[in-house]
Amino acid sequence: MDYLERYRNGEHRQVTAELTRLDPREGDARMQMRAVAELAMERVAHNCRLLVQRLTAHGYAYSVYCDPDDGGGVSAPLLDADAVAPAMLKTRIGALPVTLECFWQAMGGVALTGTHPDFPDMLDPLVVYPAEALLEESEQAERENDGLFHLALSPDDYHKDNVSGGAPYSVALPQDGFDFVLLYESREAYFLDYLRAVILHRGGFGALDAQAAGGVPLSALTEGLLPF
Repeated sequence: MDYLERYRNGEHRQVTAELTRLDPREGDARMQMRAVAELAMERVAHNCRLLVQRLTAHGYAYSVYCDPDDGGGVSAPLLDADAVAPAMLKTRIGALPVTLECFWQAMGGVALTGTHPDFPDMLDPLVVYPAEALLEESEQAERENDGLFHLALSPDDYHKDNVSGGAPYSVALPQDGFDFVLLYESREAYFLDYLRAVILHRGGFGALDAQAAGGVPLSALTEGLLPF
């Protein structure tokens, strides 16, 4: 049984953990990595579309910041899939983790920043910048002590609320392999594990729980989402 078949049979975490440890240069490893990542990110994109619909139905208003006094204007929560900018980023920087490239090819980007009258501050909504944003940042980026470029994938939880905070959640590039650790986010988790925690268990918000959701039942956001 290959990795994709096992993944389809429900071994999501085990398969992705094994692929993360695998050398992409060995045999057909890269092909198997891409097959699993493409399916995983198709499900992530499906789930994000559902979350946007459900949040909208519950009165959530999308904006640049989660600040009811100055939201920074209306924003689009989902961007179109993009294969061009990731390819350009690879040409400029080098290898991209397979999960990140497949994410952009499935949905481009996501920004669930916004406001709801029942939601408290600092819920850390899901944001993943489009590849084009990293392409622009890479023009002036300098290598860090590890010899890699740390490019921003998302504002931190404070900046999402229009408050001065810490470093943006970032990816170290170039980086070959299946998945990557999301830098400067409190979990310091692999990207797929971060997406699982935020989407499947917290309805698109890193700090949302049943109590914080107020008049919006957390189950109303997460019920029926596709596991990945």
